Amino acid sequence: QNGVLPVRKGSKYNNTLSKLIQGKVRVLADGFSLKERGIGKVVDGVNVSDVDQLVDLLLEPGTKAIWH
Repeated sequence: QNGVLPVRKGSKYNNTLSKLIQGKVRVLADGFSLKERGIGKVVDGVNVSDVDQLVDLLLEPGTKAIWH
């Protein structure tokens, strides 16, 4: 949904996201939501994903997911 807006290249949140990614936080953005909002370029290090991958990650031991 609109939670993908901060990952758009040029967003005011790019520096914050880059720091998270450099700090070993894995950032995923839903590909469908990106397409629906016309977002083609995302911050370096952001992985375009889908709900299937999210479900797989939630089942991994020691994984903490935040869904926005």
